[in-house]
Formats: sequence, structure tokens, C-alpha cells
Amino acid sequence: MVSALGLLVLLPVSAAAQDGSVTEAGAVELTLEPSLCVLTEGEDLCRDRVRVSWQAKQSRSLCLYESGESDPLDCWQESRSGSHTSVLETASDIQFQLVDASGRDSIVASRAFEVIADAKRYRRRRRNPWSFF
Repeated sequence: MVSALGLLVLLPVSAAAQDGSVTEAGAVELTLEPSLCVLTEGEDLCRDRVRVSWQAKQSRSLCLYESGESDPLDCWQESRSGSHTSVLETASDIQFQLVDASGRDSIVASRAFEVIADAKRYRRRRRNPWSFF
């Protein structure tokens, strides 16, 4: 009985860590608004204003990077929160990474901006294929 209770207590922690927005036992939370762009028929680029924000329980020196870029989008020194807004024009997914300012290799948190080109794949049919009406 004790092991089942221990398993239930651990499940929410591991689920939060798999999300990618919370790492290091909840030390930093990274949010992305909006995090999804659906291209309509005939569109090839997603143009959207994206706000990336983060909060930490302790003051940290962090930099925000976009995947594939060597220069940071923004950096914060000894802060508990931060926010960055930028306009994106992309046809593919973009990964945002919050990195400890002391070294580029220590990723603290990451979130993906997803671009969906074919919305029909994600829509549910309104009727069953066997229905005549």
C-alpha cells in the first residue's frame, strides 16, 4: 500500500518534467504565448507575435535563445522573472531555450512554438463514414 501511494505522489512531478516547461524540480517555469500556429490553405509562413516569459523561485542569471541561433534574444541578471516579445515569421517549429548565463550547455527550460500546416489532420469528422445523412 505504501508503494502505491508513493507512485501516485511521484506521477505529477514526472509529468511536469516531461512537459518541458518546468525543470530542476520546479525551479524555473517557462511559458510561451501563443505556442501554436495553424496555417490555413494557401499559407506557407506563420506570422505571429510571441511572448516568452519565465519565473523562478530564486534569483538567476539566464539568457533566452532561439533554436539554431548563437546570439541570445534576451538576457537577465539576478532576476526572478523575465519576459521577451518578438514577431516570428516561420514555416517550421521553433524551440526556445532558457540557458544559465554562466554556460551555454546548461539548458534550464525549453518550450516549442509549433507550426501546423495541415489542420485537417487534427480535425475530428462531424459524422461517421457509414452514415448516410
